[in-house]
Amino acid sequence: MGAAALCFYPALAALTPRERQVALHILRGDHTKTIARALGISVGTARKHRENLMRKLGVNHAGQLAAKVAQWPLA
Repeated sequence: MGAAALCFYPALAALTPRERQVALHILRGDHTKTIARALGISVGTARKHRENLMRKLGVNHAGQLAAKVAQWPLA
């Protein structure tokens, strides 16, 4: 993702590269266990990244998170 995208989407700039990877998987509809396997991390770590995303973006559930992530140029 280029620097220009981060300028237009300030919420993206607040995320770590790993959180952006997790966000992309969430956008695809992947479950936490699938995300963990794909990224080579534990399920607990994937869950924590999802929690951090939700906190940083001010959303309360996965549906809101997916809707917010769908607006970003992640791919």
